[in-house]
Order: sequence, then C-alpha cells, then structure tokens
Amino acid sequence: MLTSFIEALPEKVRSAEYKDEGTRFRRKEKALAYRYVELNQLYKKFIALDIDIPGSAFFWDERGLPPPSIIVINPENAHCQYFYELKTPVYYTEEARRAPQKFYEATDIALTHMLGADLGFTGHLVKNPIHPYWHTICHNNKVDLEDFQDYGVDLRAYKRKLALRESGIGRNTTLFDTLRHWAYVEVKKYPSLAAFQASVDTKALTINGHFIDHLNSVLPAKEVLSTAKSVGKWTWKHRNRIGNQKNRGVLELPEDMPIKDKQAQGAAYTNVVRTEAIDDTIKLAIHTCKQRGLKINSGNLGKCGLSMSTYYKHKDAVSNWIRLLS
Repeated sequence: MLTSFIEALPEKVRSAEYKDEGTRFRRKEKALAYRYVELNQLYKKFIALDIDIPGSAFFWDERGLPPPSIIVINPENAHCQYFYELKTPVYYTEEARRAPQKFYEATDIALTHMLGADLGFTGHLVKNPIHPYWHTICHNNKVDLEDFQDYGVDLRAYKRKLALRESGIGRNTTLFDTLRHWAYVEVKKYPSLAAFQASVDTKALTINGHFIDHLNSVLPAKEVLSTAKSVGKWTWKHRNRIGNQKNRGVLELPEDMPIKDKQAQGAAYTNVVRTEAIDDTIKLAIHTCKQRGLKINSGNLGKCGLSMSTYYKHKDAVSNWIRLLS
C-alpha cells in the first residue's frame, strides 16, 4: 500500500516538515523525508479524509465501512487521516470527463460526513505515511467508487454540499479583479504587447497558485490563461486611456513617438495577432507539463497537446516561452 502511495505522487512534490511553516516543491525522493506531502491533484489515486477526533483509527469499522488502505495516526493526540486507494484513479486533467470527478467528489463528501471528518479538509497536504513520526496502519484493500454504495454510503444525502464544492465564482472573480488592477499599473512599463502579455500570463498563474488551499484548489491552466489573455489585450489596447489619457488610434501610440518606432510597434502587433493561436497552444502545453510534474521537453510537450510539427516549426518560440514561463 505504501508503494502505491509513493508511485501516485508526482515527480515534484509540495512538502513541509510542519504545516504552518509553508511548503516547497521538492523532488519526490527528497519530499518523502518530510512529515507532510501534497497528493497528486491531477491523478486522484486516493480519497483522503482528516478526522480530528482522538481514537478515530477504527471509526470505519464502527460505521460499517470498508477498511482504509492506509491509516496515519498522530501519536500526540490519536487524530487520524484515512486514505482509500482506488482501483481506477480519477483524472483532473484538461481532457478528463466531469462525470467521474463528480462521482469522486460526492463519495468524498459522503464519507466525510459519515466519519465525522473535517469538512474543510481539501485532501491536498496530507500526513506522509512513510515518515517515522506517524504511526501507520495498512490494509491490503483497494476499492472502486461503486463499492462504497454496498456499505450504505448514500451520495444523494449530501448533494447540496457537493454543489457548494463545485462553485468557482470566488476564484474567478478574485483572479480577474486582482490581475486587472495589477495590469493597469504595469502596462506602461512594457514596450510591446508580446512582452506585456507574457508578464500578465505569469502574474495570473502566480495568483492562481494562491488558491492551492481553496476548497476547489487552483483553476485549470487553460481557464487562467484565457482570463490573462482577455486582461492583457484589453489593458494594452486602452493603455493610453488609463489614467485619463487621450486615445491615439488603433494601437493608441503617442503622437510624439518617432515614425520608425511606430512602424516597429505596428509590425510587432501584426506579428502577435498572426501567431497568437500558436502561442496559446505552446503556453498551454508548457503549463500542462508543469501541472503534471513532467520535464519540459519535446516528447512531454507532445503528450500535453503540442504537435511535433508545431514544435519544430516554431522551435524558437517554444524555447522563448519556456524561458519566460520558467
């Protein structure tokens, strides 16, 4: 069971010795030396439950539930975390279907209620079962999500709670408002839309990273980059009007700008428009690689949506975006 736990972790794992000291990404072999590690959020191999009740190691038996694959016990207060290993993992990648995710989330919520587990626990940062500080109990048991219904787990009873978990309005609004106010100030520091948009993308992904402890975790990279693209294009277009400045034509260039600079700006803008779709594809592939903990190379970018023909035709652009987004 512990081997399965280790194998399910990404190659780079967010980890910490104490929850309140902050986390860092480390290579898996190094991260496993810490008390807390983050489960893979794109590949849900376990249902994780946090029971902050002393002596809860055998609550599963008292509630008539199957034994957890792994039980991690805090030696100081006998609080526990349960890990149910799934025979069929649930994927949370861009291409994944929503139906299995809903089934997973509904089962997670139902078990949380039945076991008296922490409703605010997101299943991200968990006790590392191989760390010697914790006491660990393993059962040779894997389950399908359907199996829980044989033990009386009623998913319909907690449907309302599920709808709350799915709400992403707060994150999207926070991302948009924070990003646009930042962009209004920063836009005047950049000579071209391409450079400004790269900075907006990076800032958007940084803001999104702060949602790691949110009930629904971070937003998908595709969604974040779409918001960044809208904010970047609008802010750049209106950059000379922000602060009550007069609009100056399609590109809104200052009247006193030298003609050669205007031509350069126009050429840069035209080039950006022409290659925008290609850049979006490249950026999304890079961020998907990073989300999955993969090394960014041609093979892995291909697995994440960038065709080999696009990679080799626009190799310089790929290298540039890797540099900007790393």
